[in-house]
Amino acid sequence: MDCSANTKNDQRPKLWTRNFVTVAAANFLLFFSFYQLLPILPLYIIEKFATDNATAGFIISLYTIGALACRPFAGFLVDTLSRKPLYFWTFFAFTACFLGYKTVGILPILAAVRFAHGLFFGISSTASNTVAIDALPACRRGEGIGYFGISVNLAFATGPMTGMFLYEAFGDTIVFAISIILCVIGLILVQTLNVPRKEKKPHAPLSLDRFFLTRAIPQFVNFIFVGFAYGPVTNYIALYAKELGIGGSGWFYALIAAGLIMNRIMTGRLIDRGYLIHLVGTGMTLNVVAYFILAFSHTPITFFVAAFLIGTSLGLIFPGYQTMCVNLARHDQRGTANSTYLSGWDIGIGTGILVGGSMAGHFGMHQPVFLACGVALVIADVLYFTWTSRHYLKYKLEG
Repeated sequence: MDCSANTKNDQRPKLWTRNFVTVAAANFLLFFSFYQLLPILPLYIIEKFATDNATAGFIISLYTIGALACRPFAGFLVDTLSRKPLYFWTFFAFTACFLGYKTVGILPILAAVRFAHGLFFGISSTASNTVAIDALPACRRGEGIGYFGISVNLAFATGPMTGMFLYEAFGDTIVFAISIILCVIGLILVQTLNVPRKEKKPHAPLSLDRFFLTRAIPQFVNFIFVGFAYGPVTNYIALYAKELGIGGSGWFYALIAAGLIMNRIMTGRLIDRGYLIHLVGTGMTLNVVAYFILAFSHTPITFFVAAFLIGTSLGLIFPGYQTMCVNLARHDQRGTANSTYLSGWDIGIGTGILVGGSMAGHFGMHQPVFLACGVALVIADVLYFTWTSRHYLKYKLEG
């Protein structure tokens, strides 16, 4: 949509449509229900199945493997099938998995439930992102993507804390029950979405770009590096804080979320005004600085400053890379664009957790892990300025 005429009359196309607000709310409930479970699941598995930390960690990791395994197919399905039924039924299956955690009594079946949970999450979150982008006018897409991402950041900031509080006060049953209730509300919201049914068209021949947006390879590669650095933060920051003798590591995640939300609010409008390349470049460089501060932290001040800077940099990077991927895709490739963007993050996160755990075991501490993350981000920064940004300017289709 061309907004130039409307902009002259100070009447830009509406951003906060009913569809956009509804899908953002449903997305928040999807992610909140997941994040609420995150801190209590290891405790639940170890207590119920009398297993060790390594086995519990492996079962928990199957969620990421399931999400990653389905990402390329998720984009294909979203671009091929009617989006609302696909979104609803994968959200429904995601909800049913919460019941599976409580009802299964055999560890291998629990592992299968965990893998399926990641699988359905991967498809439903890709569908959610695509439905949201479909609801946005092209000239306000960056702003809209920024606001939509806040639904995930709010879930990240409040979900784990809520889940842990409920678990300590009432036990695990109430946590699973609330997750199911919230998902049911999300399903009702999805059912109210007004998404046009996809017209039946002759199927295009299968090709790689129906599963992976080949035009966005530089963005995909860069985002793997960003995810790689963030992976150890998700799993090892509490252990690193303990090594440094710093308490209150829960505030680390709260400060990341604060930085993310603050920057997402401001970044979107600047992206739509033509500053996309500069904003992502600033975020990439700031991310390097943040991880080196974290790697050489010796005091609570530098430790928590690093957290806020990580969040601030990701608030620039997330909407920037997603906007790039979408703008490099045809209209009928938006699902593939979103799955490519999310696949880079999933691969990076998973690789970062595995490499970080191996490095920490070898060195006996976590400082070298975060130093390695800083070095990886330096490589990503160089790649961005010499390859990724130039590639985008040359091949973008929209924006």
